[in-house]
Amino acid sequence: MDVATLTELENKVTQIFANCDDFLIRKINAGNTAVMFCFFKGITQRDYISEKLIKPFLVHADMLNSFSGNFETILQSSTVKYPPDINEVVDGILRGEVLIAVEKDGTLYTVMTNCQVSVGRSIDEPTSDITVKGPKAGFIEDAETNMAQLRRYIKNSSLKFESVNIGNLTDTKVVIAYMEGRANPNVIENIKTKIKNADATAIVDSANINTLIDKRKFPFFPIMGSSEKVDKVASKILAGRVAIIVDGSPFVLTAPYVFAESIQSSEDYYRSTFYATFIRCLRFTALMVALYLPGLLVTLITSYNELIPQSLYESIQKMRADMPYSMFWEVVFVLIMFEMLREVGVRMPRSVGDAIGIVGSLILGDAAISAGLASPIVIVAIALAAVCAFIVPVYMYSTVLLRILFLFLGFKLGFYGIILGTLMLLFLLCRTDSFGSSYMTPLAPFDKTGLEDFLIASPKKTLGRKEQL
Repeated sequence: MDVATLTELENKVTQIFANCDDFLIRKINAGNTAVMFCFFKGITQRDYISEKLIKPFLVHADMLNSFSGNFETILQSSTVKYPPDINEVVDGILRGEVLIAVEKDGTLYTVMTNCQVSVGRSIDEPTSDITVKGPKAGFIEDAETNMAQLRRYIKNSSLKFESVNIGNLTDTKVVIAYMEGRANPNVIENIKTKIKNADATAIVDSANINTLIDKRKFPFFPIMGSSEKVDKVASKILAGRVAIIVDGSPFVLTAPYVFAESIQSSEDYYRSTFYATFIRCLRFTALMVALYLPGLLVTLITSYNELIPQSLYESIQKMRADMPYSMFWEVVFVLIMFEMLREVGVRMPRSVGDAIGIVGSLILGDAAISAGLASPIVIVAIALAAVCAFIVPVYMYSTVLLRILFLFLGFKLGFYGIILGTLMLLFLLCRTDSFGSSYMTPLAPFDKTGLEDFLIASPKKTLGRKEQL
């Protein structure tokens, strides 16, 4: 320790934590020996400090006559550590530890013990990853609680947790979880290296980690998964993936992440094979509808109307008889209107946002039709495409941009434009790499075994199986 006396240590920590009203210093005289306790009252258990730390010094004051730094004989604490310098003292106090300092015969003895209190909500059902059947437990904002939840699911010594603190200002705890022998060692080292080398000023959520370690110039598709469900993350760890837990965030990241995961759900493994397969095919179809429907509608009506049944085409033309602009600009107008309503619904408080989303859509949609600004066929098509995007939430925002791209290409180049856009999309997907794993696995490269858990759901064959990533 780089301080020699109790008074010097007190002055040092008081200076460092000046103007911190939640910082407390408690000094007692146990026999003829001065003892000092330093801690933050909001993140430590004060009852524990009183009963297990301060009281033993008062009750066993006679033991201080022969005291020579042997705190283990006095303290009733499960963890004790001896700080080498003042920096370690400051870091420990900020994490919720208590500094205990004793000056005896001109020698200063210091020790730190963990008295953290868990501040936050209780374990509850996640709000962003809802399932009807299966476990309801979700992660919370406390990293240690999240680690304990994973340990309850995976009672195996191969489950490893490695932690590191990053963030120059926040000093946030980041935990890397993996199954030894199942996770790829190269992926583990890659993630640990990127996290340790990340030049981060502040880390307040797991999304910050995703941004820091993703070094791509155009991060259009996510290369890390994110979930609040404990059973889902536990299954991914068992499959050979690496999980990243960030203290203060209920969302746990998983890597590598591949396209096939976007159409999978943890509930698929609790249903029958046939129904789960049907639902996965439905999700994939919904993704295609969200991407292509507006572009195909404009392309068919403006360039290839002979492919539409005559009665349907006449009905569409009758609906659009008084439209002041082309089909393309009509679709663009409705798309922008819907995105505005969706963003308002997200940003407003939940009770108000839901009402605005529903009422606003109905009123504005009906008003747009009555005013001759949009036709019913366009309203229906855009609404269907927008709703389908929510079935695959991980690509919800990417789908918005791709939908506009396909719309523009279909308007300018017809079906050739949509085919060109599709080839560009497939090229981008195939060249995307997630920590050494192909993004389109098991399609590219082709893996017959991996296809058993792509569109087809076969829990008997795939549950708990180590994936080839």
